[in-house]
Amino acid sequence: MGNQRTRIEASVGDLVICVDMAKKDANGHNRRFVGLVLDKSLTIYKILVVDSGDEMYWPEAATYLWKETI
Repeated sequence: MGNQRTRIEASVGDLVICVDMAKKDANGHNRRFVGLVLDKSLTIYKILVVDSGDEMYWPEAATYLWKETI
């Protein structure tokens, strides 16, 4: 993602990449996982984690759209 681009908000049914700032992977990078947006409020998404099938609430500021990475 470039610095000057505006951020596109995800809507229900979009795949997002969630960034976990609190946990690091084996290489010291922030842990990331892919989720499906099930519901959306102003700043929180209800996410279905693709790998585990868990449902969780995740802040909008810590996500970006899967299609933005293409």
